[in-house]
Amino acid sequence: MKNICLMAILALTLCVGLVFGSCDRGDDDDDSGDSPFVDDDMDDDSHDDDTDDVDDDADDDSADDDDIFDPTDHVDPFIGTAIDHGQLSPAASVPFGMVRLGPDTLIRSHSGYEFAVANTTGFSHTRIDGVGSKGAGGNLKILPGLGERTGFALWMGKKTELAQPGYYAVELGADRKILAEMTATEHVGLHRYEFRTDATPHLFINFNDPFTDWIGSEWEANDASDEISGWVAAENVCGHGRYQFYFSIQFSRPFTDLREISSPRGGTNARLDFSTRRGEALLVKVGLSSVSEDEARTDRDIEVPDWDFDRVREEARQTWRKHLGVVDVEGAAGEEDLVTLFYTMLYRASHTPVNITTHSGKYRGTDGEVHEAINYRRHHCWSLWDTYRNKFALHNLLYAERSGEIMQSLVDFYIEGKVDWSTDFEPYPNVRTEHAPALLLDAHRKGIGGFDFAPAFDAILAETHPGGSPDRELEGSFDRWAIAHLAQILGEEDVYDEYIALSALYRETWVEHFRDMGPDADLIGAQGMYEGTLWQYRWAVVHDLPGIIDLDGGPEVFQGKLTQFFDEELYTAGNETDLQAPFLFNYAGAPWRTQDIVRTLLSEPINQWYGTHEKWPIPAHRPVYLAKPVGFIMNMDDDAGTMSSWFVLAALGLYPVTVGQPVYALTAPLFARAVLRLAGGDFTILAADVSSENRFIQSATLNDEDLPRAWLWHDEVASGGELVFEMGPQPNEQWGAAADQAPPGAFE
Repeated sequence: MKNICLMAILALTLCVGLVFGSCDRGDDDDDSGDSPFVDDDMDDDSHDDDTDDVDDDADDDSADDDDIFDPTDHVDPFIGTAIDHGQLSPAASVPFGMVRLGPDTLIRSHSGYEFAVANTTGFSHTRIDGVGSKGAGGNLKILPGLGERTGFALWMGKKTELAQPGYYAVELGADRKILAEMTATEHVGLHRYEFRTDATPHLFINFNDPFTDWIGSEWEANDASDEISGWVAAENVCGHGRYQFYFSIQFSRPFTDLREISSPRGGTNARLDFSTRRGEALLVKVGLSSVSEDEARTDRDIEVPDWDFDRVREEARQTWRKHLGVVDVEGAAGEEDLVTLFYTMLYRASHTPVNITTHSGKYRGTDGEVHEAINYRRHHCWSLWDTYRNKFALHNLLYAERSGEIMQSLVDFYIEGKVDWSTDFEPYPNVRTEHAPALLLDAHRKGIGGFDFAPAFDAILAETHPGGSPDRELEGSFDRWAIAHLAQILGEEDVYDEYIALSALYRETWVEHFRDMGPDADLIGAQGMYEGTLWQYRWAVVHDLPGIIDLDGGPEVFQGKLTQFFDEELYTAGNETDLQAPFLFNYAGAPWRTQDIVRTLLSEPINQWYGTHEKWPIPAHRPVYLAKPVGFIMNMDDDAGTMSSWFVLAALGLYPVTVGQPVYALTAPLFARAVLRLAGGDFTILAADVSSENRFIQSATLNDEDLPRAWLWHDEVASGGELVFEMGPQPNEQWGAAADQAPPGAFE
């Protein structure tokens, strides 16, 4: 009874938070009101108890393939879907696809789904995982039903829920008379419903219930009674701008009756009756397009030309298998949860931005006009305040070809009229877009092809970089540093000189606000700081780490304050403001401290004192990441894959501290063996005896040569090779500690 009451209380407080959540300056958490010290061991093992009707083994390989490693077997889409522990969804998708088809629960989170709630209002086709406020998406929601009554919600058989990469299924109704299954391609959501009764089945299609405010929608049925097409529009995250896209829905059999039902938000919804017999499947294909209804219809029929649900499901799984298979990690006995976390986090880092290009090569830009994508796929759906810190660096490393297309998308985004948040003409749900110059610089310096930033440079220079609060001054200096180096690449030396000088102005702000920490230094929001403390932003000058080390009084002083920061539990694992801080010991002569802290953050309990907007009176005590629905630490959103990317990179022992500089800080990997299958050749990371006890690097070799430094150039990884660590239970305080072995500065 205690657990039932707890879940009810948490669901209620989540609902209150969704109603009263704020939007301040960014894609903030909705502060659902959950206590940071609730029972974080709340788990539900029901997904291990699959029923005979929801076939978990339908897509197993043949016996001949039993020994082939399949990373999709180690992805659990339910991780991070409970309460305020990630704000994620088990929706079906393919990598970077427009369609995220999955359940919206009666009390819903940023991504539409709350694990603790056992009622669904239907299955919608769009969402951005864990981006705060009310999220964005939730469009085109379909709820099946039986008989005359059109329900507002249906009970979900939680023990029948099944989610895998590219697939979601659940049995619906108190008597479980409806089996709902869904899978996806890039632009198409495919539903399959089985009605286990002779009662007349129907589908209720809600065009007007997005996660944010509804703006408008129009739809029309065809004369053959087997298709509905139209468009939907809604606000973006926190009400910044709007988005609109088009759809075309086809049914595997004609509907026998259509009723228009007025929506409380405005416009109308549709109820469709069908003459399906008991046990027969009713399938629905939903095509999405940024361009038009006709393009949505065309792409729908290209990607799903028939009604073979099982084939589409298997193709989605194979797409994920190939995508995730670029990394092969080997965990020791008892580390199954760590392997599951690794591949689930890589899966989470691979949803946005999404491909909005039609098969005819068209897309609608942020200016509202239709454009042609020549020799690339245009991507959209940005949350850059979060993701610029690591996710695109992960893509540059593992998915170079896709990354080039994403960077060209940023270039065209600038040309079409990019703003810091969203315009009124976005072609898909969107969040915010600051710090894009650093992404272009990072990709260029890492040799990513397929894009040219020169045509966007005038628009980059025209961007404003708001200052005022100390954190904004530091972030603005980083942007100007990136722009300076883009100018230098283009031969614009006058612009380089101007912007490199502007990027150095952080020093006055840093000395005034961050060198000596005052009594308010551990308070979120002090001196106008955004979602962080002065302590957490102290380490933000990643473009000039030698500079702040000098300003601080030298490596020993800097190292001492960084040690104080972690010893006094001032670090926040739940937000982006200080994600790079654990790796900064590499720059100050103590890489062994990085190894110790990162291992703890990856797999062991910590005290977490900070939510998104406040410091708690009592800390949450647990691991940051768990292979459970309460997957992330309390109040921690995944923020479109940012936190997942941190886990993946840290687990590999390669972290891009300065985005825009082709350097990785090294730490001990999580696994004894990891193979990165890169375009330039396999890069293997070996740490034979690594464990929670043997967490310290004793020595290292790169391609059989002694490696005395705790960092690598990107080219040393991307060209393939072998990195070998000798591990031990005690720190080697000399390895990588010499001043001449510190990572290079990035400033000039």
